[in-house]
Parts: sequence; C-alpha cells; structure tokens
Amino acid sequence: MTTRGANARTVHARARHCVLALAAAVILGGCASFDPHNVIGRHLPAGPATDGATTPALRQAALDAVWTTVNERYYRADLNGVDWNAARSKWQPRAMTAATDDEFWERLDHMAGELADSHTRVESPRQVQRRKAFQAFSLGLGVRVIAGDLVVLSVHPESDAYWAGVRAGMKLTRIAGREALAQWQDWQQASRRYSSPQARWRAPLRKLNEAAAALIEKAKAERTTEHGLALEFERIDGSRLAAMLKPRTLSTRPQVTHRTLPSGIGYIRLTAFTESLRGGLLDAITALKGTPALIIDLRGNGGGSAAMAEALVGSFFPKKTVIGRAETRTGQPVTVAFGAIKLIGLERDVPGRADAYAGKVAVLMDSDSASASEATAGALQSTGRAIVVGETSCGCLLAYLGYAALPGGGELAYSEIGFTTVKGERIEGKGVLPDVAVERTLADVRAQRDRTLEAAQAALLTTAK
Repeated sequence: MTTRGANARTVHARARHCVLALAAAVILGGCASFDPHNVIGRHLPAGPATDGATTPALRQAALDAVWTTVNERYYRADLNGVDWNAARSKWQPRAMTAATDDEFWERLDHMAGELADSHTRVESPRQVQRRKAFQAFSLGLGVRVIAGDLVVLSVHPESDAYWAGVRAGMKLTRIAGREALAQWQDWQQASRRYSSPQARWRAPLRKLNEAAAALIEKAKAERTTEHGLALEFERIDGSRLAAMLKPRTLSTRPQVTHRTLPSGIGYIRLTAFTESLRGGLLDAITALKGTPALIIDLRGNGGGSAAMAEALVGSFFPKKTVIGRAETRTGQPVTVAFGAIKLIGLERDVPGRADAYAGKVAVLMDSDSASASEATAGALQSTGRAIVVGETSCGCLLAYLGYAALPGGGELAYSEIGFTTVKGERIEGKGVLPDVAVERTLADVRAQRDRTLEAAQAALLTTAK
C-alpha cells in the first residue's frame, strides 16, 4: 500500500519514544537484529551530499544499492520469479552509459521495473524533492484513452493548458506534430514493467510531461527561447485548438470534502490517504452519521498511509474485525528493538468503534485508485460491509516502510509487505473488481455527467429498501 511506506509516519511514531536514543547507537554500530527491516536506518544519509550531478563511481554505488537492497529485503525471496542477476546484467551497462543524469535514474527505475511490481521504484533527486513538497512538474492534464480517442478528463486551473482554453471533454489529437494516439501507444510500449494493465495505462501521461520538461531543460542548456511542447486539441464543436504548453510546478495537496447529496445519501471525497487528513476524514464520517447510506469516493486516490486506511475501514465496524492478512519475507511480523516492538502484524484487523457508521456503504473506484484505496475497498467489499462501484482499480497493493536513501540523492521504495483479503485474494496485479461496473464514456465527460455516482446512489437506495 503506498502506505508512504505502509504507514511510515505511524510506524515511526510508535517506535520513537521507546527506541530513538538506543536506535542511534545501535544503528551506528550496525546491529541488524535491532532494526532487521531497516525501518530507522534507511533514513540515514547514503553518502556525501551532491549537487545532483552523478559520477561513474556514484552511479555504480546507486545501482549496487538498489540491486542489493531488493535482493536482500524484497518481500518475496523468489523476487516474483524474476532472474535478478539477469536484470542487473541487462540494465547496468545502459544505466552507466546514460547520456544524462535524468536518463540514468530512469534506467535504474527500469531495472526495478523488471519485478513488475506496483511499489518498487527508483526516484531521481528532482522527483524526491517534488514528492516531498506535494508538487507535480507537469502540464496539468488528465488524459485517458476512451473508445480509441485520447480524451482530456481534467485540467489543472493553474496550468498553461487551462489558460490556453483546454477543457475536459476535448480530444488530444497531435503531440509535437505527430498523431497523438500513435505517440501514446509508443510511450506505453516503451514504459517500464508494471503490476497490471491499469497501472501501465498511466505511463504515457508521465512521458507526456517528461517530454515537455525535456524541451524546457534543453532550451535552458542551449540558452534558447523556451517554447514548450506543441499540442493540438479538438474542441467539442469539432474545431481545432493549437497550444504551445510548458510544464509548471503545480500543487497536489490532498483534500477531504463531504456533503449530503439531494438523495439524502452522505458523500465523502478523499484524494489521498495522508495522515494530515485523518481528523477531517473521521469528522466527516461523524457529521454524516445520520444519513441512511454513505458513499466514499476514492477515484483518482493513489494511496498513502495504511494506518489511515485501517482507521477509515474501522469506522464501519462496531467490534474488532479481521480484514486481511499481511505477507513478509520471513513469514514473521515486522518488528524493531530486538522484536520488542511489533510494527506490522500478519493478521490485519481493525478494533471497531462503538459509534461505527451503521448505514449502507458504497466505495467509488477507477483505474487510478491504488494502494491504500484498494486496501480500503477490498477490505470493505470482502467482509460484505460495502459494495464497490465504478472501474477495476489499479492492482497496485503492496507496501513499503519508507524510502531508502541512495547515493546521489535519489531514493528507493521496495515492496516489503504483501496483502490478501479475508477471502485469501490478492489485489496486486489484479485490482478490486467492482460489484457495479460503470464505463466512462466521452459523452459523459462532455456532459459532465457522473454515472458512477448515479449508479452508487441507485444501488444504495435499492438495497436500503
């Protein structure tokens, strides 16, 4: 679960008061039995500070760190059946000879991608900085293939695209003079491996943003005018819109909102499982306690804190309830302090609440709903507590305990925990299948019609009778 590390913040909070002073001494002394999962030690600097530029020695050190860490600590000893030595042989020469630093980090990420894993990845120093600042350097466009067309689903209000007049429902027809769908398909084919088709669908959008960013960097290096990326759109009326767009640093701050719909059903929208939103989320559930049914909208929610996800799930059970099981490399719980402090148990349960929400529940999902979102939906669905409405989710449910620092300023996330539902089903690589499937159409996007929300209300009102 992109638990931002299976709940890294909560994990650290549990351990901090008890072990911080001792941990420093033990970690510096290299005692693996104190912190066998390197929960604390991974945050120590991986080498001297740099300005982001790589040397051959630094590249080799970063590659070695990625390969060794995955080899020794990945949650499955068989590494998903992947020949990890062959992966190194394939990607080491490509990474070491990369023309640019960005290209080096990308190729290192491709090596990690050989695992076809949703959470194991390498981030460049630039990506690390933006993630920590809740920022995205992008064109601000949400794009998806619908019925053979590239359709704009969303436009960030601070982006160049918005001010150029690009709006949801338009078609993206050309990218840098090339037919857009053909370029999109090429990007998808060239992408690293992912856990599921749903996860891979998102790769071309990242490439679109990277292509725009590359032009800006090239212009700066050559000291020429920054023109941006030439895109062409088809408006709803069939007319064309040509735009030269530059990526911007855009805010991606997570949000939680709630309201009562005209149908009387409660509605909560959560954009990320960020611990700072936990209080607001639980307050929203309390505020809607009197509604006969409740919709939890997790569409586009890429995950976050596992503890927050379990807090959400626990709000719908009046007593302790088992919601799944965790899988670790050793088959044992995750601990620190010589086993004295258990951070992650194998049996996943929620304590329940005496004031638990008692009405019907529906969870809205799409292909971008991932990690902690899938854990939430899968737990509520498999226990019979909620129905899932919308699309099959990402199929991206594993967990890591925090990023590991790499030489050169990059960071590595590697899957340390797997999950199954109470029915013994894995969501990784498969996704949460909806009870009520709703396919998004171009007509719906253009009419701003939310048929997924409509379907959820209809299902809840029917079952409530």
